[in-house]
Amino acid sequence: MPPPEKPALLRWLYRSEFARDVWPLKEVLQRGAQVVLGKDALGAEDYAESNLNAFWNYLLRAQEEENHRGISRVFEVVDPMARTLRWCPLSSHSPSTHARRNAKLRHRPAMLSMIDGLNDREYEALACVSLGLVGASETFLTPPGNEGGVDFFALLPSLGRCHLFAGGHYPLRIIGQSKKYASAVEAGEFKEFLTTIEEVKHGGQSKTEKIVPPWFRAAYGPIVGLVIAHSGFQSGAETRARQHGVITADSLDMAEIVALSRAIPEHLGSGGRANDCQTRIRALLK
Repeated sequence: MPPPEKPALLRWLYRSEFARDVWPLKEVLQRGAQVVLGKDALGAEDYAESNLNAFWNYLLRAQEEENHRGISRVFEVVDPMARTLRWCPLSSHSPSTHARRNAKLRHRPAMLSMIDGLNDREYEALACVSLGLVGASETFLTPPGNEGGVDFFALLPSLGRCHLFAGGHYPLRIIGQSKKYASAVEAGEFKEFLTTIEEVKHGGQSKTEKIVPPWFRAAYGPIVGLVIAHSGFQSGAETRARQHGVITADSLDMAEIVALSRAIPEHLGSGGRANDCQTRIRALLK
């Protein structure tokens, strides 16, 4: 595990917007040491000098891991020797679609900050809003309470290239759980939810059947679990989820979905788009 200050600095960095495109990492790290670690100017300068190479490697490794799971890199290396980075490049030499995508990615920090401020119930509603933005034909937020750990249901059309796995004929039937935890989810947290998934698959259990929406039963297609955890998962939890075919996501995934959505007007800017998403969440809870 990395020293605790590195994840904290990365968390701050991902929630920061930058006035310039190109930044020396040392300058960024020095500012982060003041804001996140509470160091004075001299202490922050010493910290940045001493930890520059280690944090550089940590950041690149984190981006590589995130890229592997489909998360966009918002920093690209300009000069590895000078340790300079470019934030969400908007170069005129880039294809217009790439530049437009990066323009929306610049709103991801505001989305993350908005998500940080959600309470537990709003975080559950965020899942329904996010799934709706990526094409879910149906979503259902379960009533408050502990009904086997299920917080939402959704139908998400699959993208297969044949009739057996395409469109609305055989959508994914999603059983979801949201965890607005301050720390990573542990493997033991999956026990009740995995039992509930099996109960929903086979039906007949009054505790869970009463919360299953009719359209979920009427649809065809595979039933899959989805767990969204604000602070991610411990490695044992990831392994257990994979063994049971449960999809895992965190708030970085949710922020990216919302930031890249075409349904939230781009002209609103980062703060306006984050407010738009929050309005959708609150409307769902009324």
